[in-house]
Amino acid sequence: MKKTFILFLCSLSIGMSAQDVKIKNAGAANVVPIDGKYLGFGIPTSDDVALFPQLNHVVPANASSNATELSILKAVKLEEKKKAIEENQSNNEEQDQESGMKKTRAFEPVKQVGYNAIGAQGTPPDNTIAVNESNVIICMVNSTMRRYSATTGAALATTTTLSNFFSTPQNGTLLTTSLCDPKVIFDPESKRFIAFAQTCQGNSSTSQLLLAFSKGSDPALGWYYYAFSGNPSSSVGQNVWFDYPKIGVSNSDVFVTGNMFNNSKQYVQSVVYQINKVKCYAGNTLTSNDALLWYDLDNDPFTLVPMSNGLSGGYGNNMYLACTKNTVFSKNIGLFEITNSTNNNPQMSAQLIPTDTTSSPADAIQNGSSVVLDIGDNRGMDGFYLNGTIHYVFHCDVGQGYAGINYSRITKSGNQWTLKRKIIKISGKDLGFPSIASFGFTSSDQSSLIGFNYASSSDFPGMKAVYLDNNMTMSSPIEVVTGTGYASVLASGGKTRWGDYSGLSRVLNATTPTAWHFGMFGNASHTWTNYFAKITTQGWPLATNEIKEEPTKAIVYPNPVVDDHFKVMLTLEQAGIIEVKLLDINGQLIRKIFSSPALKGENLFSIYKGNLATGTYVLQFSLDQKIIQNETISVIHP
Repeated sequence: MKKTFILFLCSLSIGMSAQDVKIKNAGAANVVPIDGKYLGFGIPTSDDVALFPQLNHVVPANASSNATELSILKAVKLEEKKKAIEENQSNNEEQDQESGMKKTRAFEPVKQVGYNAIGAQGTPPDNTIAVNESNVIICMVNSTMRRYSATTGAALATTTTLSNFFSTPQNGTLLTTSLCDPKVIFDPESKRFIAFAQTCQGNSSTSQLLLAFSKGSDPALGWYYYAFSGNPSSSVGQNVWFDYPKIGVSNSDVFVTGNMFNNSKQYVQSVVYQINKVKCYAGNTLTSNDALLWYDLDNDPFTLVPMSNGLSGGYGNNMYLACTKNTVFSKNIGLFEITNSTNNNPQMSAQLIPTDTTSSPADAIQNGSSVVLDIGDNRGMDGFYLNGTIHYVFHCDVGQGYAGINYSRITKSGNQWTLKRKIIKISGKDLGFPSIASFGFTSSDQSSLIGFNYASSSDFPGMKAVYLDNNMTMSSPIEVVTGTGYASVLASGGKTRWGDYSGLSRVLNATTPTAWHFGMFGNASHTWTNYFAKITTQGWPLATNEIKEEPTKAIVYPNPVVDDHFKVMLTLEQAGIIEVKLLDINGQLIRKIFSSPALKGENLFSIYKGNLATGTYVLQFSLDQKIIQNETISVIHP
């Protein structure tokens, strides 16, 4: 057995305050080679059906690591929430948590189109989505998958069941055809899709992880299939089964994380599978050290979220992972880094990042029914890495038992990580199961889009999204889809499953930041309808850190621009070199207009319109190479 050293820190025990947090400098984990079986190549056939029967997972709610404690906490918080509603202490106005926060300058995101997808595939649907550079979408949910056009939203193929998809190489290697918890991602560096599913009987004897790697960017060309045991009992020390996957890619490897339970459905530990993606893309047989299992992680993390790069390409052969420790009074985010590829002696390290507002919320109340929506716990949901910053989201208690979204940006400075967080909440509503995608124009723009489910005593379950710019200034939430009925599918004990996760995938070849959000809403039949929508921005974002630091005022007149020349009065807080660029509405550079010394105070410039076509443009002003303002102008030809 190969042994390496790991630094890992996650949440503190009850009673420890944030100032007591000590960054651990050493810890322990085990890593061992595991077998990965190549199943063969196949082009899946369609089942040619749109709907399948409702399913109920053997594992009742993707179990938590401390179910008894969580159940007591949620019951107390639910009563607190009901009391608040009865006393009319909440209203339905959207607001930020931080008091006195200035009104946002962030652009509102725009929903362009939306479509119902696949059909009702279980309770609740496990929504996951990926988009390639050729505008092909793959949607997967519980037991099925389907391809769609990101240009038109039209289906490119009929529905395929997961059991059919993963049994295409007919070699009898599937231990069961009962598959669930799918995940799909598009690897922009290799231009391939990776699809995942697990067996879902909740038993060590049939526990498998199944991975499929598309032969090319077009998934219709076929897939290479691999299987891994979900019961690494020789390493873990007892029979276990795998549950609740997350997936990410580095330049060289694919990482799959999950939680292990014993056959009595008691939580055992969380693990990381690290697999050589290059060999899998080629359909090669895996040999020693091509697949590794990280286990016995220090301090017992729960639900690790791998952080793929948020834009095109990877960020090296390392992988960051984050977790919210699943305790009642969790006050920290555990942050991991695995360095090096599978065959190059990878190491693991970690830090504890102090934060707040991480406790699990009460279950959600929905309009029209006394059946509450089981929100689960405060486990990590989604994230990405971009240019030195980790973006991480999960739902948590934001007051009076209500659920909101905890969005953290974790940035490295030297050897230290610092955390900024934003709480996204809507008074009187529960928000849950967030997904996140990069939504900036450049690799240095940390803007993001977050999609999530919502419900309230006056709302059927639906979907919303919110945009946060480079400064974490937040737009108002937009409506993605409105529920048409309450959900009550296989309700037990007065509650029904609400969600496991939602999906959000950026369109990498779009000139304006664009993403597809995949989730579900409650329908008039009191079941779930799957729904995916295209969301984009209105244009070049106004807010940057430089704008905040360098107050300025630019007045363009006349605007709209009709004559050959127009003027700009620019008031500066300090002298420096001013540079003016002309951009199109998507933020693409048209030309540099001029660069000139400018004085503190008022500076008047005259600009020649030239042969600019009728349309809307952006003037970007920089002072000493720092962007200080963007000003929109309209050009009209008489």
